[in-house]
Amino acid sequence: MTAVDITVKNTGRGEANYYVTVEFIDSEQHSLTTEHTYFGRVGASATMSRTAYAVVRPADGRGLGVRLVEVKREVVPTNAPASALDKAVNVFVEQGLVPAGTPYGDCPDTAPQAYWIGDRGNCWAAVRTLPPLPATPTPAQPTRPAPTPTPVFPGTVCADGSVSRSSGRGTCSHHGGIGR
Repeated sequence: MTAVDITVKNTGRGEANYYVTVEFIDSEQHSLTTEHTYFGRVGASATMSRTAYAVVRPADGRGLGVRLVEVKREVVPTNAPASALDKAVNVFVEQGLVPAGTPYGDCPDTAPQAYWIGDRGNCWAAVRTLPPLPATPTPAQPTRPAPTPTPVFPGTVCADGSVSRSSGRGTCSHHGGIGR
């Protein structure tokens, strides 16, 4: 794997997006591969560095060179409201899903609402989702007193509270009759 560090300096008064294209060449100036590097938003008077990688090996085993093909600068309007993508990336940064300063942008060739974060070759389409419903407290359930267990007796309870083991005629006759 071969790598080259690229640094851009924004000498303008406002933010700008930078796209840099480099070509990896062999010792005879033959092109081996072309790499496109997106720098994202570079602030006024700021510099930013990125690394372009290529998996190439010269056929002759000799040195490998790099040729600058194109530097494209797009001015970012300073008073433009934040786009949905800007807001989404800010949420991703706040939640720790991507580091601050991670490059991102549109993929207009893929779909009308396709975007990339971190790698221009990794486009994904936006999906409209509904916001989560607000949490509603669950109403407290009324508490009921625990039922008093009914004792189980082997027989009949008489009016005076005694228990008779019989259940036929004359049960509890000496104890005031059957209790209620």
